[in-house]
Amino acid sequence: MRADMFKVIVERPRWGAGHASSPKLKRTPDPNIQYIGLKRHAHIATPYSKSLNENLAPLVRFLRSRRGRSWDSVFSEICATLDTGSTIKMHVREHIEDYVLTRISIGRRGEWMHEGEVLGLDSQWCRRRAFFVDPRDGLLKDIKGLAQCLPAANRGGKGGAL
Repeated sequence: MRADMFKVIVERPRWGAGHASSPKLKRTPDPNIQYIGLKRHAHIATPYSKSLNENLAPLVRFLRSRRGRSWDSVFSEICATLDTGSTIKMHVREHIEDYVLTRISIGRRGEWMHEGEVLGLDSQWCRRRAFFVDPRDGLLKDIKGLAQCLPAANRGGKGGAL
């Protein structure tokens, strides 16, 4: 992983930076308002607020290049670069859960579970994720291959309908 990965991901202009009009009271539509704070003005005067604009494509490319490798080694490589001493680096590490389905456990009947729910292609845990960690061997794999990896216990019964 690049040493400056957190800069590549986070350093990007904020979205919605120039959309609010001036918070002068003479420009507010309600003449009864004598004082208005900046947050209240932004809430009233704009249809949306500012938000961070993160470029997470380099993180996804890094994860894609590490497919087929042990998740423990991939995550340790990420942790070596993005330590918890910096708020920005910790924030980037939190986005890993958005792309990788980790903590898959094997239930009593052999079914794969995530946070107490039986996994299936229609489950909420598979949406918007590009990768998963196979609980049998611990390898990072594409989410597209999840259907072939799921055991028979996930294909039938309640909760795991495909």
